Amino acid sequence: MKYFIIVGSVLVIAFSSCVKDKALEPVVVVPGACEDTVSFSAVIMPQIIDVSCNTSGCHNPSGGAAGYVLSNYDQVSTNANIIFSVINHESGVTPMPYVQPKLADSLIQKFDCWMEQGLLDN
Repeated sequence: MKYFIIVGSVLVIAFSSCVKDKALEPVVVVPGACEDTVSFSAVIMPQIIDVSCNTSGCHNPSGGAAGYVLSNYDQVSTNANIIFSVINHESGVTPMPYVQPKLADSLIQKFDCWMEQGLLDN
């Protein structure tokens, strides 16, 4: 009986030491995975920028947090690379939306597709 307790304890310790906590990783965007054209006026502005960036006086004309105003196509397209970095929580940037959970992977993928498709004003 003592043998089974010792063997069981060793097995439990051995297998429990293999478990690791998983850290949140940036979204891995697959280049070339964009099948449908992403619309700036139907997706980028209303689903991402207006909902997550232009709220509570952050990056709208009255706020302009950190010097970024994102209220129209020119402002968003000019800053597309930094926007992608911050919404993807890449290292070296302040994760956005500020002190909020990361955007859904599907929205980050849509933003990347819009960039990959040439930042269309559509």
